[in-house]
Amino acid sequence: MGNLFKVPSFAKINLGLEILRRRDDGYHSIESIFQTISLHDDLYFVQEGNDIEVFSDDDRIPDGPDNLVYKAARLFEEQAQLKIGYKIRINKRIPVEGGLGGGSSNAGVTLLTLNKLFDYPLTEMELIEMAKELGSDVPFFIKGGTAHVTGRGEEIDWVDDIPKLYLLLAVPDFGISTEWAYRMWDEKKSKVDLTRKNLSIILKLLLSDKKEVVKDLRNSFIELAIKEYPCLGYIRKRLWECKPINVLMSGSGPVFVAIFGSESLRDRVREILIEDSTTLISTTISRHEYFQT
Repeated sequence: MGNLFKVPSFAKINLGLEILRRRDDGYHSIESIFQTISLHDDLYFVQEGNDIEVFSDDDRIPDGPDNLVYKAARLFEEQAQLKIGYKIRINKRIPVEGGLGGGSSNAGVTLLTLNKLFDYPLTEMELIEMAKELGSDVPFFIKGGTAHVTGRGEEIDWVDDIPKLYLLLAVPDFGISTEWAYRMWDEKKSKVDLTRKNLSIILKLLLSDKKEVVKDLRNSFIELAIKEYPCLGYIRKRLWECKPINVLMSGSGPVFVAIFGSESLRDRVREILIEDSTTLISTTISRHEYFQT
């Protein structure tokens, strides 16, 4: 067995998600703010044999060729014109189908790690282009940090880091598929609320250290999800009772993110809710932290 190489694979939250319209190509135009957070899976790379093998400790995650990590490793092998002999194991902490980008993060981190292990045969831009082939969210994880995201999610404008926010994640015992969420949005013919503050404006204010604008963030999926799963309404209500700056659902959900301005308040709230629901504590992490951890 070769050397063991362990890397964190960080989750992301959507600090706001606006679905703008269904496109002619079947995708949806969106606007969102992506942000990496400290919650992470662990990926273990062991150089062994002469092929790619992928395993997960979560039964809901497929092993082998159906895993996005395997697809990322195989794509890297083709693009870099290398023969990869690595066993990759995924230890999951990021909730599956929780709207936190776990699978996309795993794939992006796999591209970054293999590029490092093989002495950087590909440029950052080449990695981003490869990531686009794996999924709309995967390119974001090549750089992490904070980004303004548009198009169908592939148009990414990485910006400076926002001020640190303290997060409490409330995790239901089920997932919501992204496909279902977008289908529900189409069926309900949901409308965009044009009276609300544009996410790009909120982001500019947040970058100026105005944390109070976090209260203006919203998610187009939240009411659809609550209507289908009433328990989510209860979770949101309980979180709001603890007076955070905002309570958001990340991505297509169903994980709720309560955002606090201080670590101490977040931790006190967790003590209140710990008997009530599954909670995880986290913080936003900067682009520098993303690469230094």
